[in-house]
Amino acid sequence: MKRALIIAALAVVVAIAILVLRPMSAWAQTGPSFDCRQARAWDERQICAQADLAELDRRIAGAWRVVTQRATAEQRAVLQSAQRGWLAERAACQGPQARDAQSCLRRVMRVRARDLEALAQAAPESASTAAALPGAKPAPASPATPVTLRAVTCPATTGWAATQICATPGMARMDAAVVRDADAARARLARNPAALAQLDGLLARYVTARDACARAVGRVPLDCLQETMEEAQAEFRRRGAAG
Repeated sequence: MKRALIIAALAVVVAIAILVLRPMSAWAQTGPSFDCRQARAWDERQICAQADLAELDRRIAGAWRVVTQRATAEQRAVLQSAQRGWLAERAACQGPQARDAQSCLRRVMRVRARDLEALAQAAPESASTAAALPGAKPAPASPATPVTLRAVTCPATTGWAATQICATPGMARMDAAVVRDADAARARLARNPAALAQLDGLLARYVTARDACARAVGRVPLDCLQETMEEAQAEFRRRGAAG
C-alpha cells in the first residue's frame, strides 16, 4: 500500500513537470528573447503579445550576440550606445493610436533586425560598428536589375495590393508618396552605381512584400500593407537623404 502511494505520488510529480516544461520549451521557440513575466514597458508588452514582433525580437537578439561577441571593447561601447538609442526609439513608438503605434514598432524593429543581421554576416575584419548606428550607409551591394515603381492607377482591376490601395481611403496618396520618394532617391543617387543597385534591390523586395501581405500569417492583411508601405517610404527617404 505504501509503495503504491509512493508510485502514485511520483506519477503526479512527473505529470506536473511535463505540463510545466512543455509550455516553457514552446515559449523559448516562439516567444521573445526576454521573460514576458517581467515585461512592464509598453513596447515589451506588445512584443510579448504578438508573434511577429516576438520573432523580430529573437532575430535582433541573435544578431546582437554575434556582433558583440566578436567586437573589441571599443567597438562594443559604440554598439551599446547605438543599442540604447534604438531602444529609446522603439519605446517612443507608443502613442494614442494603437494601429499607428504598432506600425511604428514593427518598422523600427524590422530596420534594426536587418541592420544587425547584415553586420553579423559581414566578415569580422571588414565589419564596421558604424553599420549598426542609425542612418549609417549600407555596404555596397551587387548590381540589381533596375526596377520601375509606378503609382497605382485607380480604379485598379488586377492585383490584390493595387485593389486595396484604391479601395482604402488615403492609401492611394500614400502609394503616390512612396513612388515620389523612390524617384527622388534614385535621382539623388544617380552617380552612385552601388547605391542604385541597392535601391533596385529594395524596390524589388518592396513590391514582393506588398503583394505577400494578401497571405500574411497572423496579421491583418490591410495592416501589413500599410506598414510595408510606411516602412518602404521611410527607407527611400533615408537613402535619398544619405546620398
